[in-house]
Amino acid sequence: MENFYAANNLDAEFIVPLIAESSGGVWPAVWKALSEKNESVEESAIRYLTDPLNDLGVKNAVLVKDNGLRVGVMITYQESRLSSDDVKKSSLPADLIEALTPYRELTDPESLFIAEICFLVQARGQGLGTKFLEYAKHLARKRGLPRLSLRVFSINLGARRFYEKNGFSLVGQKAVIEHPSINVGGMVQLMSCQV
Repeated sequence: MENFYAANNLDAEFIVPLIAESSGGVWPAVWKALSEKNESVEESAIRYLTDPLNDLGVKNAVLVKDNGLRVGVMITYQESRLSSDDVKKSSLPADLIEALTPYRELTDPESLFIAEICFLVQARGQGLGTKFLEYAKHLARKRGLPRLSLRVFSINLGARRFYEKNGFSLVGQKAVIEHPSINVGGMVQLMSCQV
């Protein structure tokens, strides 16, 4: 039924709206802040996702097809802790850097980080998320990493229950910092599971 394959630059246009929806406005805020003159947010996002220097991009993305059509994406990579010097060098505006603090602080560098698991509406509830998690565990073992980790918003009860059902437990949480472009509140939570 499903077919997993590595994404390429031509898949970026498909990936952008999925990530935009699942991130609660976080990634669109970043893409907007990084947009170049006369560049739309979508064009900025595609440029960002296809830049080989960015971990959140097609180089670390796996897509799933159902009946020949792309229906979902998972992006994984090993996170590193950013130093305060790295943050200062960022071209993002200060208010957005501040709003991103909880995400930056909730990391597990000894794990394979699942940055995104997103599906088209019609593909949800078909077990593909569980298959993506199994694939992520395979990738983590292959890289010699003992855990998977991910961040989820506390208000997303369905996602939290799904991850708990699949062996994830809460490691830490931070309050979401309000920002005009970020449309979620509550807490952002770091969850992890053994592979």
